[in-house]
Amino acid sequence: MIIFLGFLLSANMLFSQNTPRVGLSGTVQSDQFGISVPVWLSENFALAPSIGILYAEKVSTDFAIGLASRFYFSTEGLAPYFALNVGTAIKIPSDDNIMEEDIMVDFIFGLGYGAEYFISDHFSLGVEAQLNLTKSDENSNRFGNPGGVNINTATMITATIYF
Repeated sequence: MIIFLGFLLSANMLFSQNTPRVGLSGTVQSDQFGISVPVWLSENFALAPSIGILYAEKVSTDFAIGLASRFYFSTEGLAPYFALNVGTAIKIPSDDNIMEEDIMVDFIFGLGYGAEYFISDHFSLGVEAQLNLTKSDENSNRFGNPGGVNINTATMITATIYF
């Protein structure tokens, strides 16, 4: 992940202008909170790798890793975009957990439509509506369908500081 971010940052320098091009986002989606790092690779395209961690003592540790690609229609003030999202959620049970023993990996693929409102060159607020397809691990009940495929809608709210 560090090598990937390094690549994105160096690629960003090739396209950089006088405006901030790398940000740090806090995201809220349902009861999940995440961190993403949007990196603008051109005037209308950004990649946003993300990570989330949830630790419950004596139960498990959940890791969420994702990548969103955003295709902006405009970047003035209110910036609407189309997104392609991919991610995985990995649950690692604690050694003390007698109910679950196996690592579970779920996959998420999604389409999104949203917008960022740039309050300034260094700060934006955004919202995204999503249509997601999930493939659950055969032992996972994360999406209520162990081993199955689900389709669901979701929303995400973001606040981003650009450097």
